[in-house]
Amino acid sequence: MERFSQASVLAIVGLNAADLRQIAIYVICLVIAVSVHEFAHAFAADRLGDPTPSREGRLTLNPVSHADPIGTLALPVMAGLFHLPLLGWGRPVPTQPSHYTRKISMRAGLALVAFAGPLSNLLQAALTLVVLKVLVVAGVSTRGLAEILLTFFQLNLILFAFNLLPLHPLDGGKILAWLLPPKLSYIDDFFARWGGLILLVLVILLPEVLGAMLAPILSLTQWSLRLLGL
Repeated sequence: MERFSQASVLAIVGLNAADLRQIAIYVICLVIAVSVHEFAHAFAADRLGDPTPSREGRLTLNPVSHADPIGTLALPVMAGLFHLPLLGWGRPVPTQPSHYTRKISMRAGLALVAFAGPLSNLLQAALTLVVLKVLVVAGVSTRGLAEILLTFFQLNLILFAFNLLPLHPLDGGKILAWLLPPKLSYIDDFFARWGGLILLVLVILLPEVLGAMLAPILSLTQWSLRLLGL
């Protein structure tokens, strides 16, 4: 009876074993990518002189310290089950700009800490591409591993581009705040107030617009794979 119920639920949501496998791969890749992303924030803040991330136990690559029960686990699984846009996030790293070195402004420090996260995703994608190429050159034909690495590569590039969108609470919002001259600070104020709502609208109601915004990085993904003969 229990087995029949599980099969019935999967049939209702239109999933099969391959779909469940893909969801599992996505969640695993997301947990790793997000953990490195949040660690990069913590590392950058620590290097600038802020002891807060270390004190809060965030200066680590341990996924348990960075995973958000909803954003890193529940939401991606539910999105996969019900064919919604796959997305997720980790727990924000606490940081106090007042502790940053006086060699730079607090706004510049926030921008550096913010950029460290997307940069880590770009580096993860590049490293994954190298590993994939090595496997191909070495003649290793592990289809399952290649599928995981490709998912990890593409996910990291998407996270890189998505987090650089100039909207709060994304990392791009803090970078934009640093780039804008004082006379244009009202733009940052607007995005600080409405950025979260704009983001929800893009993800839920206007995914085609979000897709168009991320299209260049998706094209780069395909170009990189073709360039390396993958």
